[in-house]
Amino acid sequence: MTSQSISQLEYLCNFTGTCTYVIFLFLLLRKFLTPRSNKKWFTLLSFLILPSLSQPYIYPEEMTGTVGVLLLFIVYLLIIFKGTFLERLSVCIVIYPILISLNFLTENIGYQLWDLNQDMSLTAQTVLHTLTIYLRIPAWYLIWRMSRKWIPHVRELTVRMWLVIDIISLASAVGLITFIYYSPMDRAYTSYPACIACFLTSMGALYLTSYVAKTIKSNMEMQNLKYQQSYYEELEENQKTVRKIRHDMKNHLSVIYSFIQNRDFDGAAKYFQELSGELTVNNRIFCKNSIVNAVLNSKYNTALENKIDCFFNISIDGLLGLDDISLCSLFSNTLDNAIEACEKIQDTSKRQISLKARYDKGYFSYEISNSKRNSITVKKNHLVTEKTHKTIHGFGVQNVRDMVEKYAGDMDISYTDDRFTVTILIGNL
Repeated sequence: MTSQSISQLEYLCNFTGTCTYVIFLFLLLRKFLTPRSNKKWFTLLSFLILPSLSQPYIYPEEMTGTVGVLLLFIVYLLIIFKGTFLERLSVCIVIYPILISLNFLTENIGYQLWDLNQDMSLTAQTVLHTLTIYLRIPAWYLIWRMSRKWIPHVRELTVRMWLVIDIISLASAVGLITFIYYSPMDRAYTSYPACIACFLTSMGALYLTSYVAKTIKSNMEMQNLKYQQSYYEELEENQKTVRKIRHDMKNHLSVIYSFIQNRDFDGAAKYFQELSGELTVNNRIFCKNSIVNAVLNSKYNTALENKIDCFFNISIDGLLGLDDISLCSLFSNTLDNAIEACEKIQDTSKRQISLKARYDKGYFSYEISNSKRNSITVKKNHLVTEKTHKTIHGFGVQNVRDMVEKYAGDMDISYTDDRFTVTILIGNL
């Protein structure tokens, strides 16, 4: 077999092996991020670019290939996939250390075997190099197989959560690159434990991502059930009122008839007016979203029971970019805090809450302002609750802040001696 034939066979085998494990890498990326286009030509192009980025040559005492391909990999994710810059950068930070670890291990194992037997034939060298490429296939397959069950939708994670995962993955990657760089060529095998540790750290970060997302999803589902329960309880209460009035309707009509018979029209009008008041159910229509409307009604009634003057101006019909749980969480947390602050005011005439929410041309604006008498304590840019059990209270504002970060919005908190205001703006919905 001529050297040219061996070279061609080696190229074909290496190309086939690379494309095979890149398939699993490509599927992994698509689990994390959404491509900019689902057209076949775009998918094919994004796949064909990836092999050149997925096999950086990592050598001890040299960082050109490692850093260069890292930058190209970031650019690739920014161009091919949609999402925020942090989401795409985070995917790179989590996956790239796995890529470095596997590439260095397979390449260097092949080099160490060749170094032990440098007089091996050209065919043997070709087979050895091809095997190092093909060793990556089962590794990437296992990564994809395990990770496809772990990887959540990245929108379920807040910026703070992504940053924690990024720090964990980035720390191990920097440590590995530094370790490889300072390892001499003839003793590069001393970096193997660092490669394995880096690989396990990144896989752990993937699992951590999944675990955190599942926890968030479970909490959101619990919140949704709570909001739905509030909605159905309110419906049941209104139905009880209607059934009660219907049951007594015959007696009511008899009373009205007796007033008319006695020509006591003023008495009949007064009785009818009182009856109309009882027939009026407490369910007000703030918006068309039934679940959100139930939460607003519940908080509104609570405020009235505590003699709080409320002004609600809600115009969010057509808002689809924010899910019901996020909306309910926003209204519920901010109104709870506002009602609690107003309850501390002794003079009931000064208890006031103003709530304005509006959706227009892709922008959601929200402002809630309430009167207060308590002082505001700020520690490390966070509001500190005045409640006794601080470990289980004080998360309302933080929950709202996390929700705003989730949708890449802006949140502003301002206050005076007697007023507290939260303003939120979320665009591109």
